[in-house]
Amino acid sequence: MGIESTQLQQFRLMGRYNTWINQRLFDVAGTLTEEERRRDLGAFFHSVHGTLNHLLLTDRHWMHRFATCTPIRFKSLSDAKLIPNLGAHGRELFSEFNDLRAERIETDAVLNSWLAELELAMLSTTMRYANSQGIERAHPLWFAIAHLFNHQTHHRSQATTLIQQLGRDYGVTDFLAMYQVAPDAF
Repeated sequence: MGIESTQLQQFRLMGRYNTWINQRLFDVAGTLTEEERRRDLGAFFHSVHGTLNHLLLTDRHWMHRFATCTPIRFKSLSDAKLIPNLGAHGRELFSEFNDLRAERIETDAVLNSWLAELELAMLSTTMRYANSQGIERAHPLWFAIAHLFNHQTHHRSQATTLIQQLGRDYGVTDFLAMYQVAPDAF
């Protein structure tokens, strides 16, 4: 198995991890009161709710780029709820926690369908787009996928810090833990 096929396998595994850890994170966030979820604890997106909203916003924006910024047309993204214009990074998509959770589940499912649709040769396809500051960017698709997962990890760690500050135990979030805790994710 070549490095490229391993990379495609890794991205698919990261998609499954993303679904698994988002479910666990939303489970513990669901034990918070509405006031606790929205409490400004000094994070970049202020609160647990704000941080989870940001992740959904940016994931849907990146998925829009995957759908439109390469010559490849993906069936899995054709009817997905995508966000063409990012706008304010902190804008609220869903004010109700249950709506946010339902949309997160839907987006994770679409992301995994898209990852299953990817083929090895597609990873080297060049993406071309303007970032949120209008700066033109061009790089391989694999680079953007790696960024997507890195971005998710970054902000989920902020959410877990906020949850910890609110006195809740969010449990183990390590990628390796999924292998032992959730073998059905494989």
